[in-house]
Amino acid sequence: MNKSTIHIFRKIKRTGIEIKTKNKKYSLNYPFYIWNKFPKSLHRLFADNATYVATWHLPLVEKSKIIYHFSHPPIETIFFKMLLYTIPMNIFEARTLKTSELIKNFYNANFQTQYRGLNFQSSGKKVKKQLKEKAIVLFSFGKDSLLTYGLLKEVGVTTCLVFMREPQSPFENAHKRKLADRFYNKFNEEVIFFPLSIGRLRQTVGLYWGWDIILSQYAFVLIPYYFYYQTRYLFFGNEQSCNFFLADKEGYLVNPVFEQSVSAMQLLQDIPQLFSIQTHIGSLVEPINEIFITYILHHRYPDIGKFQMSCFSEEEPARKKRWCGVCEKCARMYIFLKALNISPERVGFYNSDMLSFKKEKYYVLFNGESDNSAYGGSGLGRDEQLLAFYLAYKNGVKDELINKFKSLHLEEAEKKKEKLIKEYFGILSSYSLPSTLRKKTLRIFEKEQIEAKKYLKKIL
Repeated sequence: MNKSTIHIFRKIKRTGIEIKTKNKKYSLNYPFYIWNKFPKSLHRLFADNATYVATWHLPLVEKSKIIYHFSHPPIETIFFKMLLYTIPMNIFEARTLKTSELIKNFYNANFQTQYRGLNFQSSGKKVKKQLKEKAIVLFSFGKDSLLTYGLLKEVGVTTCLVFMREPQSPFENAHKRKLADRFYNKFNEEVIFFPLSIGRLRQTVGLYWGWDIILSQYAFVLIPYYFYYQTRYLFFGNEQSCNFFLADKEGYLVNPVFEQSVSAMQLLQDIPQLFSIQTHIGSLVEPINEIFITYILHHRYPDIGKFQMSCFSEEEPARKKRWCGVCEKCARMYIFLKALNISPERVGFYNSDMLSFKKEKYYVLFNGESDNSAYGGSGLGRDEQLLAFYLAYKNGVKDELINKFKSLHLEEAEKKKEKLIKEYFGILSSYSLPSTLRKKTLRIFEKEQIEAKKYLKKIL
């Protein structure tokens, strides 16, 4: 075999699939009771597609041609569009890159991809599944997934909470295992930890190829769970800001989190349909923005809100602390909590210096751009942060960065406050909400919006 070519093989096993490349094996394993309920007529289709989903990025990492030793997977056409609009997010983390260069590399890598297998179709047997009023929730203990859980419990939908355990995220996994144990003791609700061993294929340096569309990968690898639990829904925690975009220096329209946008979620609907199951993929929190999500979670479901952990958990301080205090996400959540008069300590956030000058670089309002994340680097969260600092200031919060806010941005915030409140405490699009839950969910948001306006009136 040509050393410059990557050869990919896959094998169907008793409890999942095995992927082989460069003499290394990577397994995607399921509990036997889950895999056994997944129709055998779909195993081959699943294996081909799952292998592509796990390895699509390897030609970009190694600048090599790739050959798959099985039939062409139909998921490729879905993922091609997803990746085309997702890959440009890297320009916000690697400042010297251009969107045109990224697209060219992706285009050329895919141009040479080959599939060496006979055209294959599943057996043709129709899979009949009577779906139940159940939802799989991609559960991370972040504010979005916690609020989604609270909403589903309130409207009477049974939940299956799944945390995807990435092998390259040891700090996060350890913290969330502890939270899951406490969560079970409090609510008698199990959080399933799915061991995603294929995550070892992701690149760990450079542009982190393979991390680009992990949520779409999650939606795919959980297909056997759709069948076992007969779930009517799969919910992400994608909020309204996931639809924001801007033009880059070359004129390309770029959404730094395109995979979480409404357009992407609509595209993901094709995944369950490939397997003849009508599970709806969407987000209950699509209509609202981050600061309003934080308010509703802690106002309406305070016992659930106590479990919040929204830290990236990538830096060494995260080894022992639930919130590392040295990332853009920690900074953003901290000022939201202060803006809403929610004690950071109630969610285990004890970094009392988050508003000191040394933390300034983590706030997009002052720094302009952050290298901690694509969204932080884009600057799209600036106005929501402007409002959060303004509310914290009106709330009587005092610290070094509050003083800097007063000198640099208070006048702007005063002029724009009505517009900012309307947008960031507003109820906006709801395209990805299933019709069966839309009215109930929006009714809850409307009630909480009334309460939020009372709070805002009180401090303003």
